[in-house]
Amino acid sequence: MNIRFADRSVRCRATNVELASLLSGQAIALELALPRDHVFRVNVRPSPLGQWQLDSDPTGLWLTIPGSELRSLSESLPSRFGLEHQFELANGGYVTVSFEVDVKDRGG
Repeated sequence: MNIRFADRSVRCRATNVELASLLSGQAIALELALPRDHVFRVNVRPSPLGQWQLDSDPTGLWLTIPGSELRSLSESLPSRFGLEHQFELANGGYVTVSFEVDVKDRGG
């Protein structure tokens, strides 16, 4: 999985294999080792309840995507477009999270 941070946005780009894991009910994660034995983790998991969720703390991000939307995305591949959801912030702003599948990825 590849993660990109930008102003008010986070983009997660998964491989076909990672999408298959999500479709089977398993979470996927990216871990980035940092100095002083710290790790920053981004975890994406499917939700059977049909709700997007975004949680965070200084150690990482936890994103939950509705399984039905993941299945629809899978059925539309190959496509340049992915899923997107806006989360409202306490200060009145927002962060947009997008989830895409790397259509150039052929194997893993």
